Amino acid sequence: MNKEDNIEPEFLKRPKENPFRTPDHYFDSIEDRVMGTIKNEAKRKATSGSVKIFHLLRPVLGIAASIAIVCILTFYPIKYFTSKSLVKSEKIDTTSNDTMDAYSLNFSMIDENSLVKELFSDTTTTQPQINPDEVLAYLSTEMTDLEIYDEMKN
Repeated sequence: MNKEDNIEPEFLKRPKENPFRTPDHYFDSIEDRVMGTIKNEAKRKATSGSVKIFHLLRPVLGIAASIAIVCILTFYPIKYFTSKSLVKSEKIDTTSNDTMDAYSLNFSMIDENSLVKELFSDTTTTQPQINPDEVLAYLSTEMTDLEIYDEMKN
């Protein structure tokens, strides 16, 4: 016979009594511990309702925050840098006395009777005919913007 066949398994050599024991007075306080665990579990479930909503909305909130950051980081610099470099505007004070005097001067020169007569008259003033050849000749003179402005002003 083989030597291995004569060897008794190790677990059969152990004593037959139960090796596990409960601690002393373990079952004296088992009810209090079970009830405490149930109460803690109920509290955790009650507060986990809002936590579950947050866990469900967390990806959506992350995407919304990412989009907001991208918008702020792209649109604000574009708006800030392009508006200053491309468009230069001047404020005109329309409430100044000079401007008001100029308008009032023009209106004071108009006679009421002639204004009413012009409004209700059937005659129309005709604009002078513009010759396209003259316009083309004027535009082909290669004048600068400043020269054109001076020419219009005079």
